[in-house]
Amino acid sequence: MRTRLLSTVLALGAAALSLLPSRTSEAEPQFVANFGTAAPEGTPWATQLQDIKKRVEAESGGKVQLKLFLGSVMGGEVEMVRDVRRNGRLQGGGFSTAAIAEGANLPLLQLPELPYLFRNNDEADHILDNVLYQPVSAELATKGFVMMAWAENGWRSFGTKNTPVRTPGDLQKFKMRSQETDVHIKMYQALGTQAVTLPISEVLTALQTGIVDGFDNTPLFTQAAGLYEPIQYYSLSKHIYQPAAVVWSKAFYDSMPPDLQKIVIGDPAAESAKGRIGVRALETELLANFPGLGVQVVELTDAERQAFANVTLAVHMQFANEVTGAKALLAKVNAELKTKRGG
Repeated sequence: MRTRLLSTVLALGAAALSLLPSRTSEAEPQFVANFGTAAPEGTPWATQLQDIKKRVEAESGGKVQLKLFLGSVMGGEVEMVRDVRRNGRLQGGGFSTAAIAEGANLPLLQLPELPYLFRNNDEADHILDNVLYQPVSAELATKGFVMMAWAENGWRSFGTKNTPVRTPGDLQKFKMRSQETDVHIKMYQALGTQAVTLPISEVLTALQTGIVDGFDNTPLFTQAAGLYEPIQYYSLSKHIYQPAAVVWSKAFYDSMPPDLQKIVIGDPAAESAKGRIGVRALETELLANFPGLGVQVVELTDAERQAFANVTLAVHMQFANEVTGAKALLAKVNAELKTKRGG
């Protein structure tokens, strides 16, 4: 079933993403970049990275060669982010913003993942593109990264064993896997829930062995990584919108001449839009897949989601007070959201 699922995801992702033409060059590469990600083979994320590889190698006439390492084969996300920062085993990668925040020691980058910050995709896209892209790029540069483009994991919801989650009280019955970053940990603390921090590569085993009873992630990653196998319920809390970002090692980027630098960066706005389209095109199909995989989808009401939002608002205040630069940037984001919502 899992093999068929991944084949379906690959086919749908390929249909949603327009493939760029590639040209074969016999030139020896002058620059070789290892590119890491937790994205599994057969997902829209992997397809997009393969397209980036084709484009960069074609447009550079073979002067730049990319080697993709998918599915966390080079370690957990935080470990890979640190590798890129050092320009060590990896020279680039596609990672969740939470992982970059932790691996780059850049807590301000957790801001987009504050619980219930955004109400919909349109709000998230607007803030990421028009408010956060430039300050995030500047912060990343101070830590040894060059920002290429936003990508997307999507809306995270709760996957659990035995019983569903409809209220914050329900969640307190479980030991939940938390992503290794402060905002996610504090969200679970605010909800009164025991959280166990684990890299994504260890979550399936932890669920199977009872180390944790549940997790939160997107429908796409839940299915592509096989996390659906030990659970019975997927509760659509949609509590965090999680962006991702494609980044390069600044040391690697700075080693190239300007013409090749321009090629590896490409068109950030177009690349961001392409990634979002690829992921979002699958959402309805993926939710429809869950019952056939033995997982019941639990649709929460607006009032039930609001109960979670009310409890986790404290995480916003903690973040603003504890992270350097967060208060001003969060105020700017909230002001822009207020305007977009009509005052």
